[in-house]
Formats: sequence, C-alpha cells, structure tokens
Amino acid sequence: MSVDIKQLFDAEPQSPLYVAINRVLVKNDPNLMTMMKQASSKMCLATALTPGFRGFDLTRQMGACPMGMRWAANTDMGQELSHIWIDQFTYWDSWQAHEAFHETFEDVVVDACARCGEVLLEGPEEPIYRIVHSSLPKLISQNQWLQKHMQGDAAGYAIDSGKTVTVMATHRIKPGKEAEFEAAEKETMEKLKETTGMVGYMILKRIGQSTLGSGHATVASMLEDMKDSSGSKLKRTAEVWEGYTLPAEYLVMVEWESLCDAQGGMPHVNVKPELLFIHGPRVLDNCLAMPTVRMSTSMFREQTYREVLNQAENAMS
Repeated sequence: MSVDIKQLFDAEPQSPLYVAINRVLVKNDPNLMTMMKQASSKMCLATALTPGFRGFDLTRQMGACPMGMRWAANTDMGQELSHIWIDQFTYWDSWQAHEAFHETFEDVVVDACARCGEVLLEGPEEPIYRIVHSSLPKLISQNQWLQKHMQGDAAGYAIDSGKTVTVMATHRIKPGKEAEFEAAEKETMEKLKETTGMVGYMILKRIGQSTLGSGHATVASMLEDMKDSSGSKLKRTAEVWEGYTLPAEYLVMVEWESLCDAQGGMPHVNVKPELLFIHGPRVLDNCLAMPTVRMSTSMFREQTYREVLNQAENAMS
C-alpha cells in the first residue's frame, strides 16, 4: 500500500513554534567553545535578522544514558569520547521562516561551517520538528526570580542553577500508535515533575528535513555559485515535507537542574511504579526499538522561545 507523504505532512497540526536542529559530530576539542563562538558569531546575527526567528540553544553532548543494556554508556563521558554531538536548536514561527533564512543567508552558513571543517566528522544534518507539547520555564537568576515572586509574576520562570543538563531521547513509534504515545509521554513527564531537580520538558515530532541546512544543494546551483556568487543562490535538493519520516520520530527533551539530578531522576520512568505502568505499556511498547538517549549541556542560549511557548500554553489552559 502506497503512502502519500505530502498528505500526511499537510495534516500535521499547527504548532506555536517549530524547531530546526542542526547536528554535527565533531572532535572533542578543548578549544571547541571558542571555535564555535568564532565560527557562529556572524551566523547568529544573520539568524536574528530573519523574520520569524524566536530563539536558540547551542548544546554539546556530555555522554549517553546506559539504557537498554548499553552498559558501556555513561552520562558524563566528556573526557573519554573522541567525538561529540553538537546540536544547534533554532526556534521559528514556521518552518517556512527557517527555510527563508537559508535561502537568504546561505553564504554566511557555508562560511561558518567551513571554519569548523577540521573538527567535523559527520554532518551537518538538520531535521525540522513541530512542538507537540512543552512545559519549560525560562531560566533566570535567583535575585530576578525573587523579585518576580514578590510581584506575583513568577509563573513560567525558574532559578538557573548554572549546571542544567538536558536528556534527549529519540523514539521511533509504530504506525498508528502516535496519539497514544504522545498522550502517555505527556502524562509521564507531568508526573516526573515531582522528581527532585526536574526543570521541564518538550516533546517534539519530526516533520521533515532542511536540505540546505544539511549542507546539501543542487549541483547546478553550486556550479553557478562558484562561477559568480554575487547574485546566484544555492537551491535545495528537496522540499521539507520530503523528509517526513515513517515510522514517526519523536525527540523528548527533559531538562534537569544538574547532572546528579538527571542521573538520579530520569530512571524513575522505568522503576517508579506510578510512572512505569504508564511509560512501559504506552511509550516503550509502542517503540520499534529502544530509545537512544543522550545527555547534553547548553553552551549558550537565547530564551525568547520559552516565553512564546509559555504564552501559548497559558492561552490553551
């Protein structure tokens, strides 16, 4: 039976924001932070100038969770891994706004990527997601939080511990089980909030792929650009919807106040009975394989997206 991918893509519900995640696997270099800032400074400005941009978060992998009997994994492998994943999250009013960014500033993006070539092993790859559900406060200082609390305006904010980490779990779900998975994962996450140190979470569903964001343009447009880059534009090899995946792919992101909190709290989904009997039969049993789970920490971020998501959440409640 043939499947009309375009029809499935068009049937996706609207989201308050869309997320593009540019992923690269790079050498675990001690000077990586400095290199990334130097390479991305111009690109960050270009992104901020694009209509529809709502914030970003640049994260680096710390380790991997030892789930599914992956006992060689460790949540903190920063000194052991030869290469680590860097994820650049950008948040947009629409996926079209993100694609417009690449069409307008692709020369800036190519230049930034070229500066990182000597540490690059895999990537870039840039899938695009819609936000299924979010409950993620904006992180502020303790003094700022106290001021807002005194004014009765602390909802949607949390104190920044300065040590936050994010668990990123990728799930591939059986066809027809997407709605059950989404409802159960949201229920699991809401109950997990009772665990010490949990800050919040997001559930993302992959809706496609940005080929320009993945460093892939048509050969003809690359030749034109090499002959005369003053007016030529690189052209994508495929539309975003052509990257829609079957089975459905979800990314569940859980933020914790510290690595210690994440190590002690995340296993509750599999060992705390109240959570296990939701997460087991309605999440894990609907996966085609055990989720892959990475631990990451933020290198630097701009949090406007959290304010937008909180406003959307409040409007729906």
